[in-house]
Amino acid sequence: LSSNDIIEIYGFTKDPDTLKYMVVIDYANKGNLRENLTKIVENNWNQKLFMLYQIVSGLSKIHEQNLIHCDFHDGNILIHRDKKDKEDKVYICDFGLCQPVKSFLIEYDYYGVLPCTAPEVLRGKSYTPATSDIYSFSMIMWEFTSGVPPFNNRAHDIQLSLNICKGERPEIVENTPQCYVDLMKKCWNEDPLKRPSSKEVLK
Repeated sequence: LSSNDIIEIYGFTKDPDTLKYMVVIDYANKGNLRENLTKIVENNWNQKLFMLYQIVSGLSKIHEQNLIHCDFHDGNILIHRDKKDKEDKVYICDFGLCQPVKSFLIEYDYYGVLPCTAPEVLRGKSYTPATSDIYSFSMIMWEFTSGVPPFNNRAHDIQLSLNICKGERPEIVENTPQCYVDLMKKCWNEDPLKRPSSKEVLK
């Protein structure tokens, strides 16, 4: 994968003491998205939409390669800004669970972040090509209006899983533009076939 919206991976190295392997990637000087939510929520809508555009653009590049990220959440999106830049640059990272679409034609064990995981996956079904990631993207959209992760005040347990599968979603934040709400709701639709693709979101 090669894209301006996807973190550059240079290779692997091994710690001689612990014998653990590490991935060598580009440095992002502002950390991950979750660490920046309180600042992002104060941005104007042009700034928010530009960041979201970068995120879904990178996601679209992944899907164009017939891949699914499978662990798409605010901890796996990094932010960087050089002194010469006027805006933050956003990168998708952590492809540890990324798999070809065809490998999810069978049922798949769940390993992601619960509030950002599509209901069909929580039910033990296979990841739906592209649209399971789009559900996760809707949670990032919501974070841009709230400044906090979804369901951050609740235990991430079986009860939350059941509630999500029954249709519970984060409460819409007051004064969120209706067009934004409409797209967000499409992205978190219960039916994965009714969610837009990443390419459609870009439009």
